[in-house]
Amino acid sequence: MKKAIIICFLALISNAGFAQAKKKSPVDGKIFSITLTEQEKKKAEPQKDEVSFMTGKYKSSFMGLAGFPSQVDYEYEVDSTSGKSIVKYTVEAKNDESQERFSWEGSVDDDKITGTLTHRKKGKVIHTYDFSGTQKNKKKVKPQPKPAPAKPATDSTQTEAPKAE
Repeated sequence: MKKAIIICFLALISNAGFAQAKKKSPVDGKIFSITLTEQEKKKAEPQKDEVSFMTGKYKSSFMGLAGFPSQVDYEYEVDSTSGKSIVKYTVEAKNDESQERFSWEGSVDDDKITGTLTHRKKGKVIHTYDFSGTQKNKKKVKPQPKPAPAKPATDSTQTEAPKAE
């Protein structure tokens, strides 16, 4: 009986070791400065926000200020049909207390982000925002150092003429 328990225990441990780790998203670690513009208002005042993708979580300052969790899980897929990889993502944030929901749908193309944010309360759409922005933490390419000016080559066959006194 002890052998059967030990074998089951070892099988359980070995299966846990083979479990695959969650695949890292191509946008993990990126931070974007975005501008949200409400669709329903003709002269809507744009709102600034900062969103980030960190270890499977989507974080938005705007969402946190509205009483939602500031970090929530996101889902993504990579679309490479156009020849370059564009990451399309969705986020659902819920505030159970007020029965509100934020739904983000967007795409990341290299260092640019665009999308739509829909704010619902009790299933009814309250606000819809378009957003766009650029990556904030993109590593800047360091300029190459300028080459030192070349010194004129000296000809060893020429000798200086003696100076007349």
